[in-house]
Amino acid sequence: MATMKDVAHRAGVSVATVSRVINNTAYVEPGTRERVEKAMREFDYHRNSAALALAKRCGNMLGLLTGNLADPFFSLLARGVEKITRKKEAKLMVCSGGHQAELEKSALNFLINQGCEAIVAHISRMSDADILRYAAHTPGLVIINRYLPAIANRCIWLDNVSASQTATNYLLQNGHRKIACVTADLPIDDRRLRLEGYYAAMTNAGITVPSNWIISVPFNEEGGEQAAEKLLSSGLNFTAAVTFNDVMAAGMMRYLHRQKINLPEQLSIVGFDDVITARYLHPPLTTVHNPVEQMAQRAANLALQLSAKKELPPQMNMFSTELVIRDSVFSIK
Repeated sequence: MATMKDVAHRAGVSVATVSRVINNTAYVEPGTRERVEKAMREFDYHRNSAALALAKRCGNMLGLLTGNLADPFFSLLARGVEKITRKKEAKLMVCSGGHQAELEKSALNFLINQGCEAIVAHISRMSDADILRYAAHTPGLVIINRYLPAIANRCIWLDNVSASQTATNYLLQNGHRKIACVTADLPIDDRRLRLEGYYAAMTNAGITVPSNWIISVPFNEEGGEQAAEKLLSSGLNFTAAVTFNDVMAAGMMRYLHRQKINLPEQLSIVGFDDVITARYLHPPLTTVHNPVEQMAQRAANLALQLSAKKELPPQMNMFSTELVIRDSVFSIK
């Protein structure tokens, strides 16, 4: 009777790779998988039922791949996923991808190897092709905050273009014309789409945006401080700014307060996400409410349903935002 070692030798791979193909516990390149499956057919090799039972993954384990765990946005995302796992009495395992492609791959492999058949993944840096390869072998993988047309039914995403356009339009409606866009310094989809919304609003208002109106910095508090410093040193006399997230807005406001800039009279700011601290800033921050917690709940439910191989009706998984008006925008009409 053939052994796993025989299959591995015939396919020219390691025993561990054969195990991964049999148990579907990690991503294996399609060509390699085909060689292993061919060798198994040639040997008529099958795992016995007892071994399969031991190797079977836990269908009640949900994995969550997030970005930066220190970011309030990801705290909301995790809270939404946790609500569903508690409700469904599932176990939850959390990893961070740190907005780095290799870390994201490593975290996905870890979650799969730990037995997570259902996975909610916030993936910002991996290529579409890599994500699709993982999705092909992990039916319960759901992508949150990113849209891939090939697996649209397994994506939960935000209408970033309209959200950014709404934020910019609000400033335009309040008489602002020289509006800076403080954005992320990483080439991620959110950045591209929100810039698209900003440019659309400005173009519709008849305003041509010079390249130096776009300020790219890390999307954290320190990045916000850097952006504020660049705004003040540019000599361009901006009256307003839209920011990539509330954390950056908070960093900007701290720096501007220290420079004795009166907010919002001298600079109006609109944030993005509506994290809990936004309402406690000085002045309270006008921002775009991102329904990330609701998106996370939808994603977790979907991942668990897909991993259980349930038939699901078609549904639209794009979420919309709303503008939360507070006190950080000054009308200069």
